[in-house]
Amino acid sequence: MTMEDGYYGRSMIKPPEWSDLIPAYFFVGGLAGASAAFAFTERLAKNDPLARALILTSAAGVAVSGYCLIADLKRPERFINMLRVFKPTSPMSMGVYLFSAFGGATTIAAAGELTGILRPIGRIFEGIAALLGPAMSVYTAVLISDTVVPAWHYGRTSMPGVFAATSAATAGAAGMLFAPAGFARPARRLALLGGLAMPLAIERLHMEMGPRQEEAYKEQQAGFFTKAAKLLNVAGLAAAVFAKDNGAAGKIAGTLLLASGLCERFGVFRAGCVSAKNPSYTIDAQRRRIGDRPQPQTPTRMEYAEITATSSRA
Repeated sequence: MTMEDGYYGRSMIKPPEWSDLIPAYFFVGGLAGASAAFAFTERLAKNDPLARALILTSAAGVAVSGYCLIADLKRPERFINMLRVFKPTSPMSMGVYLFSAFGGATTIAAAGELTGILRPIGRIFEGIAALLGPAMSVYTAVLISDTVVPAWHYGRTSMPGVFAATSAATAGAAGMLFAPAGFARPARRLALLGGLAMPLAIERLHMEMGPRQEEAYKEQQAGFFTKAAKLLNVAGLAAAVFAKDNGAAGKIAGTLLLASGLCERFGVFRAGCVSAKNPSYTIDAQRRRIGDRPQPQTPTRMEYAEITATSSRA
């Protein structure tokens, strides 16, 4: 048995106990946040059909996110109990308040859009949702990076960029999928921008983590989802390039990019589980951290003699 085996092969940290509802929450929450921000920009640009599709997408994402989060907690009252604590230093505490504020604003904005009742008030809440949307799309990256899970923590600087790129790509994809083809050109541009940025952000993440932690993204189910995300992203970008005003190609591109974003979130989640269960990842991270510290210099024989002479004279 080697040091990499840990203590009898047991995990040195507690693996995440989250179910698959949590990576689904990461995906849908990011989509909702980016869609709300994008909807407001298109509202200002007088592209109402696209703005309508996006704000309704965001509201649907909030509903699905709320279900995933509360269902994973097993008991609904636990979510209410989380609101009783306000801790600025805790990403989870801040995330609960962010989700609550964003979800309320988005729901009111979508209700005004659908019913036409108090629509001016709905526009105000649409603006509030747009302000909170970017934070909503990346806060889960901060949340997982604040843990001790090696495959998440050691990519803490780059992880928000990965989530931001994926959220942008999926928001553009949703616009291509649900908006009329003649109004979906801005969504196509955003989908292309996010889709191109996503592999660059992932590469930056892997460089930050180092080769050992990167292996977690290639093992078991994490490797499957990571490869699937790349292939779907390439296929979605290719379809988006040729989409233009072609409604069918736009729908195909939107579907592929949404699937790519979902696989990317599951890949990140599974990689974290792999690195938490295998003690070698934790040991490697500890060695890296120790190696980064400045090591004390041992004095030479001459320096030691000078120190001793100085001390005796004093």
